[in-house]
Amino acid sequence: MVTEKMQADVALAPGGRSLSLKNATGLQLNSLSGRVELTTEGDSRYIDLPAGGVHTVEHDGLTLVSAAEPSLVRLHFPKARPSAWKRLLRWLEAWMESTARARARKYQGLHSWE
Repeated sequence: MVTEKMQADVALAPGGRSLSLKNATGLQLNSLSGRVELTTEGDSRYIDLPAGGVHTVEHDGLTLVSAAEPSLVRLHFPKARPSAWKRLLRWLEAWMESTARARARKYQGLHSWE
């Protein structure tokens, strides 16, 4: 399975605005330069991310990223995964199609229209 990732580079300055991310589970932050600090709602850890450090957001909710010094952060957004309902519907559709084909093959020779 090939997973595509989108990415964005964000420059942050100390004392400037924080980067606010909602429901970012799976988002990967890579500190390219400087040092950033982040917290995520539902996660009691306070994360200090130095240059070269990588962190993956593990909880939904609000994630705040702020700079402790001038920093450049790369955000890697994972490819969106279909919801459980959509995956179930796709599976049911494939199952119904294969069942219909099997029945058609089974009953193909039973009816003669001559």
